[in-house]
Amino acid sequence: MGLADIHIHLLFGVDDGAKDEDEMHAMLDAAYQAGTRVLCCTPHFHPGYFGDNYDKVNAAFKRLSSYVQKTYPDMALYLGNELRYEPECVNWLRQGVCRTVNGTRYVLVDFSETAPEKVIGNGLHALLNAGYIPILAHVERYRSLHGRIPAIQAFWHDGVVLQADTQSLLRGFGLLVQRQCRKLLSLGLIDLFSSDAHNCSSRPPEMLTCFNYINKKYGADYAAALCCDNAIRLLRGEAVRKDFS
Repeated sequence: MGLADIHIHLLFGVDDGAKDEDEMHAMLDAAYQAGTRVLCCTPHFHPGYFGDNYDKVNAAFKRLSSYVQKTYPDMALYLGNELRYEPECVNWLRQGVCRTVNGTRYVLVDFSETAPEKVIGNGLHALLNAGYIPILAHVERYRSLHGRIPAIQAFWHDGVVLQADTQSLLRGFGLLVQRQCRKLLSLGLIDLFSSDAHNCSSRPPEMLTCFNYINKKYGADYAAALCCDNAIRLLRGEAVRKDFS
């Protein structure tokens, strides 16, 4: 079964992910070998941190697409951004300088890991009120949300899609993050896992180990939903869950 990864930083020279074309190809190779067949590139977007990288992203994506067509014709490739939230981000989205996920209403958004719960909540609701569907990147890593299950449940019920990193499940960000990740998984509060890969070593494009863990502990259907099916629905602009669209 092919896996789907909708949060990855492998486009070279545009953010803190792949540094050059060789590393980009190596990350793509590693993703393919680990079972990924659907991949959405999500370079960081924040003018203050990464400058105006719009054209650089398009150029790198074009080169990656050419490599995929020649090397892995059975891999589907898409484009979006990981938006670092700022109050003016709705304008960035409406102007088209920041990409939604594959042109849908879904927006992959992150916050500082030290952001207060109120800041995260206000930002998510600003996007919802503007007509977008936020995908909260690596929900398990925000310190202010550790142990705050009711707050996360409220985001979930409001229609926020909750994405977790595969490395969190495997203790790549420490024991506290792993505990939070596994708790949210057990409660059904994770909609999908993605690699959030930045390289091939410390933050690799690994999806298969995560799939195998969920499959063994919760069954094949749950593993397929979180590591493939929900991501594909999202890329098509379809509802990930039945309680919102």
